[in-house]
Amino acid sequence: MNDAKLSAVLEREHAASLEQKKNRRAAWEASGRPAGMNPQKMDFRISDFHRTNYLSIGPAEGRFMYGQILAKGAKEIVEFGTSFGISTLYLAAAAAETGGRVTGSEFHPEKADRALSNLVAAGLEADIRVGDALETLAGEGPEIDFLFLDGAANLYVPVLDLLEPRLRPGSVIVADNIPVAKDEGHVLLDALQDRQEAYVTSIVSFGQSGMSYSVRL
Repeated sequence: MNDAKLSAVLEREHAASLEQKKNRRAAWEASGRPAGMNPQKMDFRISDFHRTNYLSIGPAEGRFMYGQILAKGAKEIVEFGTSFGISTLYLAAAAAETGGRVTGSEFHPEKADRALSNLVAAGLEADIRVGDALETLAGEGPEIDFLFLDGAANLYVPVLDLLEPRLRPGSVIVADNIPVAKDEGHVLLDALQDRQEAYVTSIVSFGQSGMSYSVRL
C-alpha cells in the first residue's frame, strides 16, 4: 500500500469519486430533489448513472479488505462489480503480496477500460471480464479464497449461488452497501441467515453504510 504509483492512482481516483459525489449532490439539491436517487432501484444495464458514476468504496473499506486478504494469505480473489477499479486496486495490491490473482467483472465496457488503465498505472494486474457476471464468472475454476460483492444488490444472491461450489471452508465473502441498522433488511443477509449452517456473518460499520463479512463454514 505504500507503493508510490499505487498511492498516486488511489489518491487521484478517490478524489475524483468524492468530487463527482459532491457535484451530484449539488445538482440534486438545485433540482429540488435533496434526497437524490437510489441507484439500487435503477436498471444498471441501461442506466447512464451506473455507466458514468464511480459508486465506489472508500479508503477505509479498501484498507480493510487489503488487510483481510493479507491476513488470510488469500490467492484466488473474485470481484463482482469492478466499476472504475478503485476496489480492484486494493484487491490486486493484496494479491501481489500473496502471490494470488484477481478476477473482476464489470457490465459496462467503458468502466472496465478505465479500471484496466488504473491498474496499469499502478503497476498491478487483474482479469476483468466484461458483460453479465452470471455469464462471465460462470464455469469451473479453482477454489475461491476471497469474494467481494459490490455490484447490483439484486444479483448478490445469484452471484453467490453461482460461485458457492467454489467456496472452500474458510473462504471469505465481503459485500458492500449493507445496512448497519438492525431494522433494515437486505436480500443477501436474508439468504445468509437461511444458510446459517454454511456461513457465519458479521456486519462491519463504515459510517452510514457497512459491509457484511461472512466466512464459509
